[in-house]
Amino acid sequence: MALNTKDFPIDDYLAVKNSRNFTGKVVLVTGSSSGIGEGIVKLFSILGAKVVVTGRKDAEIHKVAQEVQQLSPDKLKPLEVTADLTKREDVERLINETIKTFGQLDVLVNNAGIYPTSDIHDKNITDEFDQVFNIDLRAVVQTTHTAVPYLEKTNGTIIDMSSCAALSPISNLIISIQPKSVSYVNYCMAKAALNMLTEVLALELGPKGVRVNAVSPAVTEVEGMPKTLIDLMTKTAPLRRVGEPLDIAKAVVFLASTDAQYITGENLVVDGGQHFVVPGSV
Repeated sequence: MALNTKDFPIDDYLAVKNSRNFTGKVVLVTGSSSGIGEGIVKLFSILGAKVVVTGRKDAEIHKVAQEVQQLSPDKLKPLEVTADLTKREDVERLINETIKTFGQLDVLVNNAGIYPTSDIHDKNITDEFDQVFNIDLRAVVQTTHTAVPYLEKTNGTIIDMSSCAALSPISNLIISIQPKSVSYVNYCMAKAALNMLTEVLALELGPKGVRVNAVSPAVTEVEGMPKTLIDLMTKTAPLRRVGEPLDIAKAVVFLASTDAQYITGENLVVDGGQHFVVPGSV
């Protein structure tokens, strides 16, 4: 007995060959002057996108911007914006300059963040709470709020940079190898809240054509990451290495691509299996 099947256009299948071509797309990555954000903005540039490099230090932004331009197939000049995302006027200037320069916004990657390590006994714990939530959460809300009208025009996408630390508390194994007694209580809380923001906005913005997802790395080798931590995870993780910025960038590019056009509200864990060995590893 023949099955009744829908005849899907073969062109949709053929289009997958070009799913990583971001020519004509505009990508804004916060915190892109170093670390994981730098890796993300470089990969998008290699794939043809017009990109915005932003951070809080002019020299670091300019250095990355020069490298990004050289990586661009058409040597496209990125937009450089120095901004403090805890200040509303800076966020508005960042989005306004993006639109003024490129005329549109297709991808917003909320990557900027900090992870101080005070524990609950610290007399400054609430000051740190305010600082972490201002940068890791409130700034994401403000940036997204400001960018959404432009993303709705392009059926754009939002990718929030979360962490495995949002899924379970950071293991005592990791804490034990730190040079002093530490805790990631504020960081874990902020990233857990970011995951909920991602899910809520996926529901809210989906009908308007905007997809919202998160990426959760674990230990990733960036400047300032303790060598003892890298060595520990290299020995114990299933893939016997820690992540690199490119590993995370590939995941972000996938979620921004047409290959992920039916994915929203998800949290993609990119940790090489670290969470199986050290739950809550960051």
